[in-house]
Amino acid sequence: MKNKTLLSVAVLLMLTMGSCHKDADPIVNYAFNDYVSFNEAENSYAGKFRVLWNALNQNYTLWDYEEKNGLDWDEVYRKYLPKFVDLDSAKTEVTDSMLKAVLTEVVTPLHDGHMLVEMHNHKTGNFVSVSPGGIRAQDRDDYEAARYFEPYLYTYYANGELEKYQEYDTRCLSQFKRICNTKGIGYLWAYDEVTRLESKTEQTDGDAIMLKGLKHFCTEIEELANAPFTKASLTRYNQLVAESKYLNIPDLEPIATEFIDNGISVKFALTNDHIAYLYLSNFSLTPYLNELYQEDMFPNADGHVLEQIKTVRSVWLSWFTAIQTLHKAGQLKGVIIDVRSNGGGYTNDSRYVIGSLLPSGDIQYGWARFKRGVGRYDFSPLMSQYSFTMAEDHETIDDVPVAVLVNSNSVSMSEMTALTAKQMPNARLIGKRTFGGLCALAGNETSSLNYSGHVGIRNETPVYVYLPTLCIFDIDKKPIEGIGVTPDIEVDFDMTKMGTTGRDSQLDRALEYIRNGN
Repeated sequence: MKNKTLLSVAVLLMLTMGSCHKDADPIVNYAFNDYVSFNEAENSYAGKFRVLWNALNQNYTLWDYEEKNGLDWDEVYRKYLPKFVDLDSAKTEVTDSMLKAVLTEVVTPLHDGHMLVEMHNHKTGNFVSVSPGGIRAQDRDDYEAARYFEPYLYTYYANGELEKYQEYDTRCLSQFKRICNTKGIGYLWAYDEVTRLESKTEQTDGDAIMLKGLKHFCTEIEELANAPFTKASLTRYNQLVAESKYLNIPDLEPIATEFIDNGISVKFALTNDHIAYLYLSNFSLTPYLNELYQEDMFPNADGHVLEQIKTVRSVWLSWFTAIQTLHKAGQLKGVIIDVRSNGGGYTNDSRYVIGSLLPSGDIQYGWARFKRGVGRYDFSPLMSQYSFTMAEDHETIDDVPVAVLVNSNSVSMSEMTALTAKQMPNARLIGKRTFGGLCALAGNETSSLNYSGHVGIRNETPVYVYLPTLCIFDIDKKPIEGIGVTPDIEVDFDMTKMGTTGRDSQLDRALEYIRNGN
């Protein structure tokens, strides 16, 4: 309440200030859910555009970069405001596709890879969103290969090329698929049990109760499996698990809602010639490895969840232990870190991944600047940006080759990992150019500290923008937002080869680099 009172006074003062437009849009920090600023946008498309234009004008961290790329933001106002005014006066209903088409034209030229712009279509009641980075990614030559990528190492294991292999996946959809598709548990067990009970010549009352319950369970699971798996699906699934407890279905456990944000797939492999491989689907390791984070991220963890956390930890620990043991013995051939199609996450994860190969004391990978006012070019000076390294005693891996695998769907923290690898003389970046979404974003509660960050509240305010808090530059002080990090060794992912032989062309190239040195 205190913040709202102070904000109201600030807004009244700001309303008296002029701007470059005759309708004198207020200069405010749109990171707040300010009802004065959003008022016109509730029932006006032109009002939504004015909020969007002003919010970006005052809070965006890349204006000098956009200007160098030929974008005139004032011209955008002059060109597109009439189009939104036309939507307000349209005689037919403004459909979501009509709104999305105009919104797409406005935001597509912007380079912020994280950005998501959302407008509420007050005519249909739906929220319409556009991601300029997502649109740009569709033009990349490895878009289809990277879109749903996940490494497949079974061929290497089956061929006897791996001495060790472990994997575990706590992502909600993966847990649900396991319940659906694993023989002897979950849905397949229930389906087989229905068949068995129906084939009995004489059924007891208990059989009839079980049959009815199992049929209901199977029907519900099939409906969930045939639709997109959402938060609502997870709620429905967990309710079904509770209702079906009396059926004693093997391995049928609820899926913790904390895994929506903190689920992760981890894979560890050790080749016969001692190359240690680690794959992460995203950077969410910290809650699994650090007890303080674990308590915060998994506050209501039951025995099943704790066991899952322990299993993820054991996969990472196998990788780390292999590196430590083999390097001390002089037997480590090399290290592969696979962040292909990794969407990012906790920066603290660096300590446990690439930072576990480096000396303690952190390592600079680039530079950063903040927004320091509501003026379009009010930026802070450039400040050093560091990757965290492991503080505990560990081996420094500087005498064997390190390969980091990336593709066009490697985003954010994956790209910071890539930039860090660029600073290691024994490391090579292998694969395809990364996504180009390095500019970081803090939580909404802190974004106002730097005049940037979230605009509005998603699915609530008439306009919402997921906006970077700071701008990242590489070690040469060049912005690479919307471009990405270029690999040292560019290799296409051969989808045909994977389909016919089960071999990963990018992984094979990383193995070649480590074994041959080029």
